[in-house]
Amino acid sequence: MTNTDTNDIKASLAQCEALIEAGAELVRLTTQGRKEVKSAAAIRNCLHKKNLNVPIVADIHFNPLLAEEAAAVVDKIRINPGNYLKKNFDWNDSKEQAYTQLRNLIKVCDKHHTAIRIGVNHGSLSERILMKYGDTPLGMVESAMEFVRICAKLNFHMLVISLKSSNTRVMIQSVRLLTKKLTDENLNYPIHLGVTEAGNDVYGRIKSIVGIASLLLEGMGDTIRVSLTENPVNELPVAKKIVSVFKKPAGLNYNAYTGLAWDPFSYRRRLSLPVAGIGNGKWPVIISNYPGKSSGDLSPTDVLPYLITSAEWEKQKKKNLPPNTILVVEHTLETIQEIKHLISEFCKINSSNPVLYKRKLPISNLEDFQIILSGELGFLLIDGFIDAVWIENSFLPDAKIYELILMIMQAGGSRISETEYIACPSCGRTHFDIESRLAEIKRATSHLNHLRIGVMGCIVNGPGEMADADYGYVGAGKGMISIYRGREVIYKNIPEGKALETMLALIKECGDWRDH
Repeated sequence: MTNTDTNDIKASLAQCEALIEAGAELVRLTTQGRKEVKSAAAIRNCLHKKNLNVPIVADIHFNPLLAEEAAAVVDKIRINPGNYLKKNFDWNDSKEQAYTQLRNLIKVCDKHHTAIRIGVNHGSLSERILMKYGDTPLGMVESAMEFVRICAKLNFHMLVISLKSSNTRVMIQSVRLLTKKLTDENLNYPIHLGVTEAGNDVYGRIKSIVGIASLLLEGMGDTIRVSLTENPVNELPVAKKIVSVFKKPAGLNYNAYTGLAWDPFSYRRRLSLPVAGIGNGKWPVIISNYPGKSSGDLSPTDVLPYLITSAEWEKQKKKNLPPNTILVVEHTLETIQEIKHLISEFCKINSSNPVLYKRKLPISNLEDFQIILSGELGFLLIDGFIDAVWIENSFLPDAKIYELILMIMQAGGSRISETEYIACPSCGRTHFDIESRLAEIKRATSHLNHLRIGVMGCIVNGPGEMADADYGYVGAGKGMISIYRGREVIYKNIPEGKALETMLALIKECGDWRDH
C-alpha cells in the first residue's frame, strides 16, 4: 500500500512504479474522498499507459457511496465491515442495511468486473459485533462472514477476505477459524494474510513473518502483505522471501482444526510440571551459552541430565515419561509440520512433562537465518505448548541468536522482554513523518520494557489496533497528535512538537515511568 497523498499524483505514481519494480503484484491506494477516487483513476490510467497493468485497489472506510464510485474506476475495492455501515445496534436492521448497501456495490462491481476485498481489522470491529461476540477471533470471523454470506447469496464471487490484527496470535486464530467456517459452508474464497501495525526494523519483519508463515505452513492464505513503518518498497523483499521459504504444503499430517493437544482457535498456555527451571506455565526458557542471558534462562549443562529424546519416547511405545524428565524434540530431517504433530501427540499422552525444541540451523547469512527461524519457531510457539528453546548456529555469535529468539517470542506473544511498539505502516491519511516519530519515541521509551506503546497515523484503525497498548500517540490531523492512555484519549490535538513530551509526562504522572 502506498503511503503518499493519493492526490499527489506524481508522487503516488512514482511510488506505485517503485513498488511494482520491487515485485508488488497489486497496489492499494488510500481513497477517503471523491477527489482521491479521481486521483486513483488517473494513477491507474498512467500506469496502464506505461504497460504496468498491476491491479489498483481503492481503500475505503466509512463511505459506501464512495465505494460504489471507486468500483467503477479501479480493479478492486477494499471495504471494512467495521465501519462500512451506519451505526446501528439493532441486529436485524443492521443485516438489512448491509444487504442493501452491498447489493448496490455489487451491481457496480459486476458491471465493471471489479473485485471486493472484505477486510476486517481487529482494531475496528463494529460496536454491534463487539456487543455480541466481544473482541475475539470469533467476532472478527463473524464480521467478515456476514458480508461474505450476502455476496454469496447475491451470486457475487470476485471476493478476497482478510482478517488482520497487530496481535499475531489473534490474527492466526482468526484465519484458522475463518478457513474452517468457509469450508463448513462450502464457500471457496481466497484469503489475504497480514499483520497490521507490526512496526519497523528487524522486529517489524519478525512479527510479520511469525504471523504470515504460521498460516502458510498450515496451508492457509493466498496473498500476503508485509506492513512496515518504513518506505513501503522495503516490504516487498520480505514478502518475497516469506512466500519462497514457507511453501504451502500439499497436505498436512494432522488436522489443523481438530484432534490437537491445543485449541487452535483460542490460547491456553500449557501447564507442565517444573523440571530444572523449565515448565510450570512460565514463559519459554532459552537454552544458550550466551553469558549475558537473562535470569531464568539456562545453559545446556543445566538441562542435559533431564532430557529424553522423542525417538526414545517413541521406542518406549509413547508411554508416560517419568516426572523428572524433559522431552527434547530435535528438528533434523523432519518438516516443521511433522515436528508440530509430534509435539501435539506427546502432549496429548503426557500431560505434565515439559517440551524442549532443539534446532541446529547452520546458516551463515543472518537475514536468511532470521527468516527461517522466525517462521519455524513462531509456528511452534504460537499455541503455547513449548517450554524451552535451544537453537544452535556455529556461524553466528550466541548473543545474536539469543537476541533473535527473544524477538520471535515477543512477536508471538509468548514472552515479553522489551517495550512493545504497535506502529502502523502509514498511508495517505497520515499527516506526519511516522517513521521519524517512531524512532524518537523508541529512543525515549525503549527501557520501559513493561509497557506497550502505540504509534498510529490516524484514527481509522489506530485507537482500536492499539487497544492492548498502555499508551498511544495517534495522528489527529495536520500537525496535531492525540495522546491515549489505554483506550481513553487523554489529550486531544496536541501540536506535534509537544506531543512526545506530553506523552512522557503522562507516563510519569500515571506512575509507569522507570529510570534507565
